[in-house]
Amino acid sequence: FAYFLEQLQSRKDVDGNSLLHNSMVVWGSGLADPDYHRHTDLPVVLAGHGGGTIKTGLRSELEKDTPMSNLFLSMLDRTGVKEDRFGDSTGRISQLA
Repeated sequence: FAYFLEQLQSRKDVDGNSLLHNSMVVWGSGLADPDYHRHTDLPVVLAGHGGGTIKTGLRSELEKDTPMSNLFLSMLDRTGVKEDRFGDSTGRISQLA
């Protein structure tokens, strides 16, 4: 994963920023405990600046029952796609801005 991010950082996009700057890369798992299909307390890494729309260098601990789709909904916002809901989302992740 680190190698992949380094490669994105080392390559320029058409606007002169790095590919990593213009990307949003999610690394993690949809299940914390696959035996029980538990999807709470998921360790997730969101890398990239989303074209300058994401505040980086943060560690956030969200409410225990925050759906992963809240992250995806927040990421959609940054691509210009405006949706009210995505999957089982209950809102957006305010810590990204």
